[in-house]
Amino acid sequence: EDKVVQSPLSLVVHEGDTVTLNCSYEVTNFQSLLWYKQEKKAPTFLFMLTSSGIEKKSGRLSSILDKKELFSILNITATQTGDSAIYLCAVEAQCSLVTCSLYSNSTAEALQL
Repeated sequence: EDKVVQSPLSLVVHEGDTVTLNCSYEVTNFQSLLWYKQEKKAPTFLFMLTSSGIEKKSGRLSSILDKKELFSILNITATQTGDSAIYLCAVEAQCSLVTCSLYSNSTAEALQL
């Protein structure tokens, strides 16, 4: 059975802290892992990871994928009040002739500052 699990499910941090969010997955025909930030309405895309060990960075956010251990982390350094949001990870599976699916975690991860 394909699944995506995030931890911790919720987190309260102080401004200036460093936060690490985890996403593990078990998916057949893995294609990519995506991170999103959702503040109010539609989620905002952060990163797409397809290769192990290659860190992606954007400002104070960074993410890395480990395809051998089947997980990814999202790091936020020097947290600010604007980082308060729900962070989502989703895994894209390779398309077959019949279906193509995007598996997301069923429980969102909330970060409160």
